[in-house]
Amino acid sequence: MTELIAINYRNEDEKPTISARELHSALGVETRYNDWFSRMCEYGFIQGKDYYSILSNRIDGLPGKPRSDHQLSIPMAKEICMLQRSEKGKQFRQYFIAVEEAWNDPDAVIERAQSILRRRVEAAERRILGLIEEKETLEIALNESLKFYTVAKYNKVFRQGWNMSQCQRIGKQLSAFCRSRSIEIRPCETNDERFGTVNSYPLTAWEDLLENMAANRGDYDA
Repeated sequence: MTELIAINYRNEDEKPTISARELHSALGVETRYNDWFSRMCEYGFIQGKDYYSILSNRIDGLPGKPRSDHQLSIPMAKEICMLQRSEKGKQFRQYFIAVEEAWNDPDAVIERAQSILRRRVEAAERRILGLIEEKETLEIALNESLKFYTVAKYNKVFRQGWNMSQCQRIGKQLSAFCRSRSIEIRPCETNDERFGTVNSYPLTAWEDLLENMAANRGDYDA
């Protein structure tokens, strides 16, 4: 089928439309476009259903602001061609009938439906992957902030160099700090018979306590 005028497709359903200005020019209408289109709309065409307004660039590099244009549904374009009562109007109407038949061909309908389904699946997959990445990022952040350390483990891991007396003092202060703020304290079994079960505290509590102690006393030594 020879293309008499550019066929455009809009949005996910890709319903075909054509430029009213291009149709006006192709039909050889002598009336000024804006006047002609206003007269065509008097036949009961509905904006948003039969046509919608757009701005188009001026052709041939002519200066000036973009001009108003309209995208027409194929049924509206057919009716306008019939209203022209000219040989060109008849020719374009037959062309638009062929466009509609191709659009409504069962194979074309199935192909469009499959294409829409593929795009929706791809979009859903992208959303799911995005949610998974967000979840993993959140889990990493939570795992880092919710690591629990006993006094001995914190002393060793972060190389604090506390002696036994200092560890006991820090443990008491940290227990009081967590209880006063309803921060979870977890019991932790040790391999040392002298201690048995001891408390472990979240990393965030450690950081907050030591920061407070440093701010209040300059250090946390006895």
